[in-house]
Amino acid sequence: MDNEEIYGINRELDSADPGALLVAMDRLESALRQRLGDASSLGPLARLLHHENAEVRKKAIWLIGKLAQNKVPGEYPVSYVLGLMEDEDEESRENAAWAVGEMAALQIGNEQEAEKLNSLLRDDSSQVRGMAAWALGRLAERASVALRSSESLLRQLLQDKSVYVCKSASWALERLEPLLAKR
Repeated sequence: MDNEEIYGINRELDSADPGALLVAMDRLESALRQRLGDASSLGPLARLLHHENAEVRKKAIWLIGKLAQNKVPGEYPVSYVLGLMEDEDEESRENAAWAVGEMAALQIGNEQEAEKLNSLLRDDSSQVRGMAAWALGRLAERASVALRSSESLLRQLLQDKSVYVCKSASWALERLEPLLAKR
């Protein structure tokens, strides 16, 4: 797959048909798994974060996270990603937290992202709580973002009924505490 094919996929991301969008996003996902793709996909994907179809939204946010994971530099739609943290769809909220954690590797992240992640630490879903904790750890580790309020919330999660949440909170605290000690 070359740049021309990525350009073609990006054009397909303008479709009004959710089925066609998901097919195009599957093709983009395949390219990203091969470490192909560039920042040209960020604009079309950002528009899809507002799509009425939950499947389209959660796939779009996941692909934005995948671009960040591949360390593709570009203008990431951070405010749109943060907006998805309030989505009615659980997997969209989880994917939004994951994308923020992946964007931290590109030095994208600040107190605003950490505050939004703090709110997800109280989510009804253990998957969302665990991913939010992990993302806070990534913000601390990769972007040197640390909030004292995150520390107390993460400590509370050490008693969560979900083992996944407890482990994620513990991992995040290991990365957060050295930053807080410096302040």
